[in-house]
Amino acid sequence: MEKPEQSNEQTVETSTARYVLDTIHKQGVDHIFMVPGGVVDPFLDEFGTTDKDVKAIVAANEAGAAYMADGYARASGKFGVCMGIGGPGIANMVGPLAAAYADGSPILTLAGEVPTEWDGRGGFQDASAAGLNDIGFLSQVTELALEIPQSQMVPHMLDTAMRKMLGRDQRPVSLSFPKQIQTESIQYTPSLHKCIQCENISPRAIDLSAASKLIKGMVTSCLSNQTNITILAGSGAVRSEASDALLAFAEKYHIPVATTLKAKGVFPEDHPLSLGVFGYAGTQHSTLALLNSDKSNPNCPNQGIADNHVLIVLGSSLNQRDTMRWDEHLKPENGIYQADVNISAFSKNYPIDYAINSDIKTLLEWLLADEQSEELKPVSETVSARQAWLGTIKDRSRFYDSENTLSNAIPMHPARVIHELQQLMPKETMIIGDSGAHRAFAGHYWQSQAPREYLTATALAPMGWAIPAGIGAKVAQPHKTSVVITGDGCMLMNGIEIQSAARNNIPLIVVVINNSALGNVYLRAKTPIAKQLTSLNRHNWADFSKSLGGDGEVVEDPSKLAAAFDRALAAKGPFVIDARCDPKYPTPINPWRTANEHPNWAEDQS
Repeated sequence: MEKPEQSNEQTVETSTARYVLDTIHKQGVDHIFMVPGGVVDPFLDEFGTTDKDVKAIVAANEAGAAYMADGYARASGKFGVCMGIGGPGIANMVGPLAAAYADGSPILTLAGEVPTEWDGRGGFQDASAAGLNDIGFLSQVTELALEIPQSQMVPHMLDTAMRKMLGRDQRPVSLSFPKQIQTESIQYTPSLHKCIQCENISPRAIDLSAASKLIKGMVTSCLSNQTNITILAGSGAVRSEASDALLAFAEKYHIPVATTLKAKGVFPEDHPLSLGVFGYAGTQHSTLALLNSDKSNPNCPNQGIADNHVLIVLGSSLNQRDTMRWDEHLKPENGIYQADVNISAFSKNYPIDYAINSDIKTLLEWLLADEQSEELKPVSETVSARQAWLGTIKDRSRFYDSENTLSNAIPMHPARVIHELQQLMPKETMIIGDSGAHRAFAGHYWQSQAPREYLTATALAPMGWAIPAGIGAKVAQPHKTSVVITGDGCMLMNGIEIQSAARNNIPLIVVVINNSALGNVYLRAKTPIAKQLTSLNRHNWADFSKSLGGDGEVVEDPSKLAAAFDRALAAKGPFVIDARCDPKYPTPINPWRTANEHPNWAEDQS
């Protein structure tokens, strides 16, 4: 028997804190977002000790640090890292980690804990298992939450946590480090100091039998003169890096493409085959194409538009907002074909007809191969019919209430603010959209041209997410113009993080739709007391930014917006545009408001 080859590589000795930072850098992650505290002091001493080191950005509070890590992960396609002290620090991160968990955003949370000998003895800020036990509440908002018992376990447990975080279902994880082990020495072999980020890519699996059913379904439909086919692309297509393949497939067979709000930009929205976003805040084009006509209802917005015959869903979970509140008219005559790497997604939220267990990019590349092109010939031969169908859709306005984009009203209309922003910003601008009425205006009227250029928290959708998340996103993509679209209610929650951008000279543009209201609930309010409770005091957010080291200006007249955006683009740090708007303007979510016209189109402005 041959003896295994012996490695001549020697082990390296270093401190726990140094090992953790080096391992993170090995994954291509170059920033950690944090709030300092006594039980993470050893980590502070390690920052900046080498030329190629992870850099620390100090947030105003731990919630901001976790939101920054979330924004960094979404913008980079890697993972984000946040750090804080156990107990109060980690408690502040629970909400942000919950939002990241719900959206499948990978975050590595590093928590400092009191020295092990203090456990359960009434020590100050004892959050160990014998004290507050923050592992208990972290376990509810992470995929894995562990306290490292001794320094020798650090390499293995860090490796385990990162593999769990970057698995098929990407989620936050947390590791807690008792203070004494942070300075203890550990030994490791550099060859094992590997790049998990590169290794742990979703398997490029494809169920060829199920994929063949998709080909058969498309061909059968076209041979029956039922040629209308649409694609709904979700965030799985973004994670799969499937944009180029999606564009090639859509163009080859002239298939129009809609996206979910979370996947906005995965298909360029200025492309002739783009339908825009479908669902909440979706376009009229996507509604007309995807929702089949209700011939019993003369008020149905789809009357006069030919029915969709086949729907191909690529990487969407078909949740409430991505199905227009589970509308039964989303289901086409010849079925829904849903592709996803996760088999638990099939019919989980909305019933489908055919499941394809596949990575999205792999499926599309397989469909584009020469062998499949021959089989799909009937689909190629019916391009003109789909062109005619798409033409009937494109004859209608893409946007609802499109006249509002040119409104000269004072106070301003939010649609005009977004329209002016689109005219002035570079094509590759990255938008970070917050939660509130402004989310609907931004999602509807802004057009994105590439994946990871429109970021928003979609599942739990906490208010104020976008302000710190925008900082993380800009750090991840420093060469892209980055614009946060938020509201005055959100600024009250996390606007303080403007100081973090100013302190670190991060040129982030923040557009505040300042309507002196909690917009969505204000629009739903039916009584005077409800209106009062959902109204806010008018604050000058430009002056607020200046007080924190940033810059900004108040804009009340829409004709002044362009000049303000120009000044924001030239700024060297954060620039807040306080856009004074009226809270009474309804959001562009028209199909959601037709509750009296269709039982499944219930009003929802949340």
